[in-house]
Amino acid sequence: MSTNIFLVAGEASADLAAASLVREVKKLVPGATFYGVGGKRLVEQGMEVVVPAESLNVVGFSDWWDRAKDVLLSYRKILKVIEQRKPDIAVLIDLPDFNLRVAKKLKKLGVPVIYYVSPQLWAWRKNRIKLIKERVDEMLVVFPFEKEIYEKAGISVSFVGHPLVEMVQPRRRYRDQAVIEKEPRIALLPGSRKSEIRHHAPILRGLMELIKKEYPRAQIQVPIANTLSTSWVSEKLGLKPAEVSQDSWESLQWADIAVVASGTATLETALIGTPFCLFYKVSQSSSWLFKNLIKYQGFIGMPNILLGREVVKECFQENASPQKLFSEIKFMINSGLSRLNMASSLLSCRQLLGEKGDQTRAASRVVENLKKSRASSNQGSYGSTRT
Repeated sequence: MSTNIFLVAGEASADLAAASLVREVKKLVPGATFYGVGGKRLVEQGMEVVVPAESLNVVGFSDWWDRAKDVLLSYRKILKVIEQRKPDIAVLIDLPDFNLRVAKKLKKLGVPVIYYVSPQLWAWRKNRIKLIKERVDEMLVVFPFEKEIYEKAGISVSFVGHPLVEMVQPRRRYRDQAVIEKEPRIALLPGSRKSEIRHHAPILRGLMELIKKEYPRAQIQVPIANTLSTSWVSEKLGLKPAEVSQDSWESLQWADIAVVASGTATLETALIGTPFCLFYKVSQSSSWLFKNLIKYQGFIGMPNILLGREVVKECFQENASPQKLFSEIKFMINSGLSRLNMASSLLSCRQLLGEKGDQTRAASRVVENLKKSRASSNQGSYGSTRT
């Protein structure tokens, strides 16, 4: 019996996690075919990309509004494909505004829905848990504290661990303080979405000017996500060829310190153990909504959320200025003890995220739900034949 699996991975970190998941599912279900939304890594795994991930690569309320036409066209295309090819099961990864709408259609068609990587219900828009209960068969969560949230709501949930625990290796050495003070190595991670680059480019341009003025021998690397055009990002940030990197993990292993846009990259940096400061900037309208309607007062960086304290300095919106970030960089360069203490705290995040083998656990849950659905369908067919 052939197995067709529909999958949505709408940005770089989801594409990475989904590619590993696909690889594990194929071990359990040889010959399974995958199609849906994805990026380069899913293509490498043989998935048929119906809608490229970059089509949905937006963040913030105003950015969704600006690209509403593109997102709507992608949504309609996905719905048409689902109707025509009705998959055996669907795996939706993160991207809640899009995926929960797709889940509604899937449930109407009787397709089991697995949601991998939970929306941040604990931070904002908690009412979405009602939609999840209606439209999702099982949640696969990657942070231990999320399991209790869904259990209380009566939603089937499995804590499968975080995919980065197995993928990202901790660094083994740090350079001497005297060397760092003379020629610091600094990684700047601007984000993986076009909208993030547009908001962050002026900040990072100004920051690089300050770094080069104060530390003429400083080396800078800027990793560019595979969901973005290298030439476009280089132009926006004014990068020299030597400053461009295609591998964020290598850059973080190389760097003494980093400046990282909020998102999955902050957890990657923590698991590697590179001291860093976090920044993020959105449009004025998105910022107003976040402050006045959502009123979230907690940390925005996952390392700080996991550890329950501000280990990493967070520079959000007005505080995400070149001057503020440079002040944090300069402090980290000059304080070897503070860097090492931060690195030690960051590396402790690994123990909070479960054991390795998360993708095997996630794949097994997908296959179990697939078997359950088929068994139910067979019973239904048998019952209808008897009547």
